[in-house]
Amino acid sequence: MKLMIKKSDLLDTPCSEYDNLPNGKFDAIKEIKNRGNHVDHVNWLMANCKLAQTAKMLAYFKSLKPSVEDVSWLITNCKFTQTIKMLKYYKSLNPSVNNVCWLITDCKFTQTADMLVYYRSLYPLTKDIGSLIRNCKFAQTTRMLLYFKSCEPLAEDVSWLIAGCKFTQTTKMLKYYKSLSPSAEGVSWLIKNCKFTQTAKMLEYFKSCRPSACNVSLLIANCKFAQTANMLAYYKSLKPPKKDVSWLINNCKFATRIRRRHNETNDKKERST
Repeated sequence: MKLMIKKSDLLDTPCSEYDNLPNGKFDAIKEIKNRGNHVDHVNWLMANCKLAQTAKMLAYFKSLKPSVEDVSWLITNCKFTQTIKMLKYYKSLNPSVNNVCWLITDCKFTQTADMLVYYRSLYPLTKDIGSLIRNCKFAQTTRMLLYFKSCEPLAEDVSWLIAGCKFTQTTKMLKYYKSLSPSAEGVSWLIKNCKFTQTAKMLEYFKSCRPSACNVSLLIANCKFAQTANMLAYYKSLKPPKKDVSWLINNCKFATRIRRRHNETNDKKERST
């Protein structure tokens, strides 16, 4: 099989080793074979040269026994290969849940109800489903969210999804998260990492989880929203050890300022008496 092309037929050069392509017309297949007959050279050529987008080239590509990753890359980057037949070939290679997730996320052609059904047939882990919802707008649907919940996710999986996906930042989803009885540490993480959850109501919920003094100090030190006089008063009410208080003062400018003001007030009182 021959494929006669010129440098000008290429959209780009795949790597430095192709800088020495012959001037004028040359046989692209011969060049690929001379350079080791690598499948990634063939899929790059198909994606970057319209003259290579033929049934014969596709057959040649398959004859090199490409990996699942090679095939998913080609489908994503070459419109010519975005066909039902090619998708069937891709599935025959038994792709991993992660690869299917990546393909659906990055390739609009694969964003179909059928592909989501195929994805679910692979029995993805809860964290994988969360990753698809978080990274792919097409998968951000009520139906997919119900599927996610049906897999009985851990509170940590739900908080990670809420923190990274605006679609899931709803009162209803927050209520579902609380129903999983998350730990005080987990709630602290969510407040710190998700602006949507930075509310007075969530701080009260955090307190209801009976956090340790250490956990409260970490939240105050790492989350500007939690740096309030009320939170500091709550922290003190837990009677933290001196070592923990020293850590907070040394690691949180807000606590340092409050301490300074407190000392200044005491100094003034002493001077006035």
